[in-house]
Amino acid sequence: MGGSSTTKLRLPGSRLRLTGPLLALSLFAAPAAVVLGVPAPAAAQPGAAQRSEEAKQRYMKGVELHDEGDYQSALIEFRRSYDLVPNFNVLFNVGQEYFNLADYANALKTFQQYMEEGGKRIPPNRKEQVEGYIEKLKSRVATMAVKVNVQGAELKVDDQVITALIPGSVLVSTGKRRIEVSKQGYRTQTKTEEFAGQETKEVVFELQPEAMLSQGDGSKPPIVIIGDQKMTQAKEPGPPIAPIVMWSLTGALGIGTGVFGGLALANQSSLDELKREEGHTTDELDDAAANARNMAIATDVFLGATVIAAGLSVYFTIDAVLTPAKKDEKPNAAPAPAAKVSVGPAYVGVDGTF
Repeated sequence: MGGSSTTKLRLPGSRLRLTGPLLALSLFAAPAAVVLGVPAPAAAQPGAAQRSEEAKQRYMKGVELHDEGDYQSALIEFRRSYDLVPNFNVLFNVGQEYFNLADYANALKTFQQYMEEGGKRIPPNRKEQVEGYIEKLKSRVATMAVKVNVQGAELKVDDQVITALIPGSVLVSTGKRRIEVSKQGYRTQTKTEEFAGQETKEVVFELQPEAMLSQGDGSKPPIVIIGDQKMTQAKEPGPPIAPIVMWSLTGALGIGTGVFGGLALANQSSLDELKREEGHTTDELDDAAANARNMAIATDVFLGATVIAAGLSVYFTIDAVLTPAKKDEKPNAAPAPAAKVSVGPAYVGVDGTF
């Protein structure tokens, strides 16, 4: 925005004032080809007039919003105006709004872009003014050196995507900044860092791969996505089931043996006591003898079952330790060892395949 008026860059808490809207009208009074300094027939750019008109309207809307104190909306309108008709004068307004929003890094970059695009077309007094802005803004920015352990990650500063490639250096405004680094297949990492004016600070990110398990009946092995590569991860073998079951059964049978053994001893002791006492009938002695005999038989049955279960437990344990796990079981492979222990009133049986 040319002209002889001057605008002073104020300290934080103050706001920059825009130059008058009457001057803004002159920026878009000519077709876009003339504004850009590119002589071309109007027929060569059929939408130039429409774009120029919309750019002018958006610029005026930006001035209105600025006067109302809505600097964020004003910034958006000025940027849209510049996108429609890239007139370097509009960058002056864009830079002002960035400053009013305390986005000093973008304000500095925008004023530098204004000087580069305007060149000799910038009036001397305006050039001197913007050079003063640039010097003040340099004290309100810092350099962030970003290091990431993966290539192609996206960087955001305060939710704004930074187009600069990382790892690399990025210009940031002073103060507390929220930094986010992300990449597909990795967990997003966020840090909050404080930056002082004109300092260079290194910020390191270590992105971790994000594991994704396959869905379905659980028969398929999990899929791990590392970067852009999918890798099948074999399931880790769990503890062998057969030895655990058999040792548990052995323990239970051992407890039963102890219980019935105790009852057998108690009944035998009662029988012996009855025999030493006088006055007991034959039926009483026969009943006591039958009880002692039954408890003894039960004890023998549980003891035999315990011995068999212990032997099977040892067998399955040795099989689990010495036999390597088979990754691909063949259709005609021999069945895995299995056993079933049967316990009856006066017998112990084992049925299974070995």
